[in-house]
Parts: sequence; C-alpha cells; structure tokens
Amino acid sequence: MATLGLIVLATSCFAVHAFPESPRPYRNTIFLDEKLEGEVFEDVDSFKDITLYNTVINPFRLPTTTRPQHYNVEWIIDMEKLWFSGSVDIELYATQPNVNEIVIHAHDLNITSLSLRQGTTPMYQEYFLQPQYHFLYVALTNGSLDYNAINPIIYTLSIEFNAPLRTDMYGIYRSWFRNTPTEEPRWMASTQFQATAARFAFPCYDEPSFKATFDINIAHPQNYTSWSCTRLRTSTPYVVDNETIYSLDQYYRTPVMSTYLLALIVAEYDTKELFGPHPQTNEEVLKYEVIGRSGAMERGQGNFSFDIGQELLSEMSSHINLDFFSVHQYLKMTQAAIPDFGAGAMENWGLLTYREAYLMYDENHTNSYFKQLIAYILSHEIAHMWFGNLVTCDWWDALWLNEGFARYYQYYLTHWVAPEMGLATRFITEQIHTSLLSDSADFPHPLTNPGVGSPASVSAMFSTLSYNKGAAVIRMTEHLMGFQNHLHGLRRYISTRQFQTARPIDLFEDLQVSAVETGAIADYGPDFNIVDYYKTWTEQGGHPVLNVAVDHQTGNMTITQRRFNINTGYSTANSHWIIPVTFATASNPDFENTKPTHIIRDSLTLINRGTIGDEWVIFNKQQTGYYRVNYDDYTWDLIVMQLRGPNRTDIHEYNRAQIVNDVFQFARSGLMTYTRAFNILSFLEHEDAYAPWVAAITGFNWINNRVIGTPLEEPLNALFRSWAVNIMDSLTYEPIPGESFMRSYLRYQLAPVMCRIGHPQCLSAASSQFSALRNAPFTEVAVDSRNWVYCNGLRQGLFSDYEFLKNRFLNHYVYTEKIQILMVLGCTEDATALRQFMDYIVDDNFVIRRQDYNTAFNSAVTGNENNTDIIFQYIGENLDRVANAFGSVVIPLSSVAARLRTPADVTRFRNWAVENRGALGMNFQQVFNAAETSLSALQWAQENTADFNNYFQTGNVPLVTSTPAPIVTTTPVTATVAAISAPTTPDLPDSANTSFISILTIISALLIKYIF
Repeated sequence: MATLGLIVLATSCFAVHAFPESPRPYRNTIFLDEKLEGEVFEDVDSFKDITLYNTVINPFRLPTTTRPQHYNVEWIIDMEKLWFSGSVDIELYATQPNVNEIVIHAHDLNITSLSLRQGTTPMYQEYFLQPQYHFLYVALTNGSLDYNAINPIIYTLSIEFNAPLRTDMYGIYRSWFRNTPTEEPRWMASTQFQATAARFAFPCYDEPSFKATFDINIAHPQNYTSWSCTRLRTSTPYVVDNETIYSLDQYYRTPVMSTYLLALIVAEYDTKELFGPHPQTNEEVLKYEVIGRSGAMERGQGNFSFDIGQELLSEMSSHINLDFFSVHQYLKMTQAAIPDFGAGAMENWGLLTYREAYLMYDENHTNSYFKQLIAYILSHEIAHMWFGNLVTCDWWDALWLNEGFARYYQYYLTHWVAPEMGLATRFITEQIHTSLLSDSADFPHPLTNPGVGSPASVSAMFSTLSYNKGAAVIRMTEHLMGFQNHLHGLRRYISTRQFQTARPIDLFEDLQVSAVETGAIADYGPDFNIVDYYKTWTEQGGHPVLNVAVDHQTGNMTITQRRFNINTGYSTANSHWIIPVTFATASNPDFENTKPTHIIRDSLTLINRGTIGDEWVIFNKQQTGYYRVNYDDYTWDLIVMQLRGPNRTDIHEYNRAQIVNDVFQFARSGLMTYTRAFNILSFLEHEDAYAPWVAAITGFNWINNRVIGTPLEEPLNALFRSWAVNIMDSLTYEPIPGESFMRSYLRYQLAPVMCRIGHPQCLSAASSQFSALRNAPFTEVAVDSRNWVYCNGLRQGLFSDYEFLKNRFLNHYVYTEKIQILMVLGCTEDATALRQFMDYIVDDNFVIRRQDYNTAFNSAVTGNENNTDIIFQYIGENLDRVANAFGSVVIPLSSVAARLRTPADVTRFRNWAVENRGALGMNFQQVFNAAETSLSALQWAQENTADFNNYFQTGNVPLVTSTPAPIVTTTPVTATVAAISAPTTPDLPDSANTSFISILTIISALLIKYIF
C-alpha cells in the first residue's frame, strides 16, 4: 500500500509540472469586434450593470395574490391610420384572503376605461399606472376580494385601450412589403410578445407562470385577412365608427397558455393550406399552412417550408409520443413569413412567425446557408410546441428549459429528417465551440440565474449561453443516460407537466426517476444522481478544462479539473463539476461508444488507462462532454504524430475538430504557446473533413483580426494558405455535379477566407464568375458561390459593378437573394458607392428594412480595410441621421472603433470624440472607451510577435517517441505510511477496466501520517 501511495504521489507531482501555473497574470483577450451584435461575446457585459434581486423582493415581478383564469380579447386593427384599439375582459381570482388590489402589466397603451365586477355587481376601485415597472394597479376603494381556496370567486376586470401600431417590431407593429419591385408598399400588422411585450398590446398578467385561456376576436378591413393561434370560428361584418364595415373574426378558445405566446396577423397574404381529419373528432379541419406575400407564394417559395415543416412536425410528435394536433382540439399550425421581424422567428402557439428569409425558399436563388437555416429554424420553433409552449419555464431565469431544448432539437430533429445537411456534425462547431468560448469570459451568467426581474435582465437571458450551452449540456446528458433512457425521462417531463410551468428541479427529478427505472446510471454507484450532476452545470457559470497527464510506463492518467478562462487560462473562481468522462486510445480507438466510463467529481483524479507504453489517448469522445481537454507535452506529441500520419481518421472527426478548437483557445488564453499550437494544427494540411476545417476557420479568423496591418499578417496568411490549398484543390472554386451538401457548404465558408487572404486562384475564379454574370449571356453565379463571388467582384470592380448589384438588390423578387446582396454591397472600394449605400441605411425609406440595418452597416464597415475611414467620416458628417437610424451612435461607432489598426487611428478617433462631446452627449464616454480595446488588440499582437515568428522561422518540430521515466520532484518516503483506501469503482465496460483514486483520499492519508 505504501508503494501505491508513492506511485500516486509521483504521478501527481508529474502532473503538476506538466501544465502551466495558474492563474496567469490577467490580460484581456476579448476585443470589441467580438462584442458586436451577433458575435460570440455580444452578451458578455449584459449583467454588468443589471441588478439581480432576491425573488421575494423583486420589484419587477407581479404579486401572486391574484391569478387570471380566462381572457376575452378584442382588437380592432385600422390599416389606414396604422392604429389599433381594443378591449379585454380578464376573469381572475384571489389566491389568498384580504387582497385589496390587483396588479397587472400595461405599457405604452392609452387606457380609456376600466371597471371591475363580481358577476353583475360592480366593484368600486381606482387605478393608476407605474411606468417604471410597466404595472397597472387597480385598488379597491372598499373591502377586499372574496377568497375561496376550493371554488375560486371569479371577478371580471374590463379595460378598453388604444395605441398606434408600433415601429420597433414589438407588441402589435406595422410592417411593409411589395409584391413587385414597382408597386407601392403595402402595410400589414404583426406581433412579437416575447418576452415582455404582450403588455404593449393589451393589459394582462405578462409573466409566463400566469397561464390562462384566451378567446380572441380581430376586427379588420374586409380586404385583409387575419390569423391567430387557433382555427377561425366565425367571420361576420362589423361596423366601425358607425359607418365603416370591417370583418370581425372570432377564433376558437386557446389552450391554457402564457401571454407571450399569443399572436395575430392582419395582412393581404396568400396561403398554402393542408386540411385533414382531426385526431379527436375526425372532422375535416385546417391542420397546416404557410402564409406570406403573394409575390413570394405565387412563385412557390413557400413549398419547401410547407413540405419539410410537416415532416419535422410529424417526427417531433412521434419522438415525444404526443401528437401536436391531439394536444388541443382547436390548434393548427400556421407558418407565417413576416417582412420586418427583429426576433428572427417566434414559436407563438399555432401561429409561428419568421423573417421572410427564414421561411421562403427559391431553388435558383436561395443558397445552402439559407436553405438549412429555414429547415433548422422550423425545427427550433416546432420543438417549442412541447418545450416552451406545452411546458413553459416558470420564469425567465431558467430560459434554457425552453431555448436549450429548442436549440438541441433545432439540430437533431433536422438531422433525423434531412441528414444530408450535416446538423449532427455542425452542432459541434456551431453550438459546443461557440458556447464554450462565450462561457469562458470572466463572469458568464449561469444557465439558471435567480434574481432576473427587469425587462433588461430578462432580455439579457436570451443569450448564447441559454441557447447554445443549454443545448450542449442537454446533449451531454443524453450521452450520459443513453438516447432512449434520456428520451424516457423527457417524455415523463412533458406528459406530467403539460399546460403547466416547470423549474429546473422538475426536469432533473423526472430524468432521475427515469435514470433509475432504466438502469441508466447504475454503473456509477449510489453516490451519483442526475439532480446533483445537473446542478453543477446549471447553477454556476463557466466550464472545466481537464488537464490529462499520462505516465506511459504505468498507464496512469492524472486528471485535474480547473475552470477555464479565455483571458488567463484558468479562472480564480473555485468551481467544480460532476463530469462524465470518456476516452479512446490507439489500442482501443472506439469512438462510437459514448457512454461515460467514469464520473469525475474532485479536483484531481487518477485513472489507469489499462495499457502501458507509448500510445495516444483522446478524452471526450465525439466531444459529447461540455469541457476542454489539455494534455502533457509528450501525449500531445503522440496525438500529433497520429494526426499527421496516414491513419488520421482513426481519431473521430468531431475530436479532430475539438483538438483544433481547444488548441486555438489554449494559445489565446496563454496555456499554450502559438509555436506549440501551430505544430499541433499542422495536420490540417492533410485534413479534408468538414468539422476540423470550420473550427480552423474560426480560430484563424480571430488571430487574423488581431494582426491585420502588422508584420505578422502576411506570414500568418501564408501559413493558412499552405494548410488550406489541398482541401481547396479538392473542393475547387466551382460546384461539382453530385457533390454533397456538406462539401458545397464547406466551400461556401472556406472560399471567402481564401479570397480575403489573397489566394490567386480564388480571386481569379471570383473575377471570371462575376464577369459572366455582368456580361451577355448573363450566366448566373452558382447560389453557394455568390457570397464570395459578389464580394470579390466588387472589390476588384468599379462603381458600375456596385450599381449593377445594387439594382439587382432593388429589383429581385427573392428575399434571400436580396439579403445576400445586402451582405456584400459594402465590399465595394468606391467611396461614392459606399456613401450612397450608407444613405440607404440611415434614411427612413422603403429600400433597406430596419431589421437589416446592422447587416448592411456591417457590410459597409468591414467590406474592405479602407472602408473604415470612409464610414467614420460619413458618421461624423451625419451624426443625427445615424443616431436616428440606430437609436444611438454607440453601435456604429463601436463597429468603427473595433477596426482601428494603429495607435494613430486610435488617437484620431478619440480626438474626434472629444471634439464632438456635446453632440455625443451621454454616449461620449462609451464611444471614447470603445477605442481602448483596439489598443489592447495592438498590444496583444506585439506581445505574441516573438512566439509567432519563432514558428514562422523554425516550422514544425520533428517528433519522436521515447518514454522517459516519471520525474519525481520530492524524495520518496520509505517509512510506512497510513493506509490509503481507494474508492469503490463500479463495474464498467472493458475500456473502464481501471481504478480511479481520489487525490483527496491520498492527501488526507499523508496529512494524518506526517502532521498528527
């Protein structure tokens, strides 16, 4: 036993010296370009200035002293005045004795009358608004509401209200469209209530836990059509203002639901419908439809979403074992294309809404990016019918219960129906890698974030973490339990909690019951349970990195878990997770069995891999676990030798992508030198799989943005070109007949990078393909090549080339093509063209939609390096116009500041801010400070120059294998030591034919021997 103790101690000492000391001196590596809209750290500072409250005293939360049971809501939509009016009757009851006030939400509404009654008896009251909290108080002037716990006493609160149709794409708002390029714009009304905007449309209990049923009536001009959540019941003439004849549409009663899931549309739209027998009544009813402007529907642009949407809905119904149409007798599914829609897509129950580009597809003009976007956004919203609508997060502090599952099914539901789109593979790079990065900041919010209250804090929960990390942790749990066992628990969760709200503990307990019933966790011993495991991943921010030090002479692997930090390598926070562990080795390269063989709880754990001698080991099979993995240098060498060799694919594609992503981030954080990182990444020269290359593009782009304009730029570009030339020769710059979706999609992502870093073949291909489009007989560019061909055609072109694409944008009838053009118009280097483009963005017009302002502006400011100065000058000359378009100048000026490349540029920017301090007003300090991160980026490049140059000059280091004896840094103790007891190891599969020993046990034994 003493020998065992010495072995463990020696191994531990070896492990300590195999990895950098921690934490490293603080240095920021999160720069401004990563904090802009749509970027991975967009939300990184969201909670910095937001107060989180104790639930009991949260001033933004409604009191629970009353609850709604049912609403009767009527809206009158005036499409000439762009105005709405309405009334609501709320049937409510007291939940406790002595309630003398009713508090609900109402904001930005003109309240024209209010009354309260019990039956036919009026209740005297007075009311007032509290705008700070969006509250409407109704105070009884005498007495209190009657209370009966068994048979609630129902009161009716009746309110009339009106307001203009909003312009900010929240509440009930207006949107315009054309069916042809030359017709006058048409107006329509649509809604977006999530998360806190139902209160903009009618007074209500606007929190997800206040579920009720709704009877909805919509009055509208007779040449318009309305839609809502349930099927239409009746449509009758309706007189408005004693003269105008409207149509009054009455809809069937809704299921029990939250206010944020209500929706209405009033528009001159066309529809493609499917009728069928209702599963309960066998009546022929509307079941599924796609609606949109006639200019799109008449060309068949709704057909793809019509067909694949039904497949996805059927698959999800079977998966959950609860048919969508059986949930409620009046539900149908309408997929609606909305011209202006800030949210992108929304899961309103029965009336799902999408940006037109996310629903309408044209085979000749919609590229693979938008095609897969349509499919997987449909999956996301359809999944919400169960996860979010039928079972709803009790409060927004656990939004991941809605969005994590929707994001998970966004990928895997689509994969089951359309496997050619590669969503299972893309989940690795698009969800796990992005969430790991976002989660590595100094203060990432936990998935479950108590204290959320204000609309700002609620909005901040709609983050990369709630979506991507939520989905990644769900996937990890699925592999921990096994697919069918996990599904068994999810079905329990949905079936037992339908029409209710849920908290995280409800999910955990349902999964735990299923895990026990199915034996999913029996191998992990009596101390392991799903509840404790899940809490470690949801109640604290961040994620672990496992440091794996292998003694190849003994097979002992010492694993330490630390919280990873992108700025310092390791976080100073003392965090621990219950981590499911898998690993494969050269002698047992089984990457298919992803059932964890070990559960790690402690800071340091010893596992014997079951073999001795030199062989690579890879932890986290298929990156099913939500953590990073670093190895000692010698083990890294063994991995690199495998990756550079002919049997590279013995290591799973997902793990090769994991290695690429981890290595880039280890180097960024300071845990690894770039010399070492590039030596590892050199295997990319022979890599041809999708996931490793997408991970490489992401990692390279981050470094490239740091070194543009420095002496490091060209050597770095040359390095990437040398890695990518083989894969691009294989892909080519032209579509290959019969090629897979994923090969085409890889070209779509890699070709723009190759053109941007000056690869001659790419530039030549772009020029020739763009010329073929411009000149008779006008050969269309392949849809998956337009992103890089259009852009580089403009970069190498003249003002006339910009005019050509601009006119194509103005006159095209497919919105996805219009968006594609909008994304590249800024690639022009012509100053006159750029200024005209900016005019289209900032002026109130019918050219560029408000929802697309940021897309267009990003194109203008990033299309070329020289654009930054032109756009900066334009903003300075048009400060008021820019502020009016974007709500403030902070966003556009931050985009400019993120692209300052020299200290002189930073100084000039700051001097301008000081000179315009009065015009900037309260935004001055934020604008002035924006330049600081550019200085940090310049400093980062300087600090890493020697490291980069070391690799550029020496190249790859030859690797050889020769296992050294373990290094013991302390004198072995020969005296008898206290007995060390290894924890009991459960019977596990053959690959787990090991013992794993808690270091805490060892340390305790040594302390007892030598201290007491």
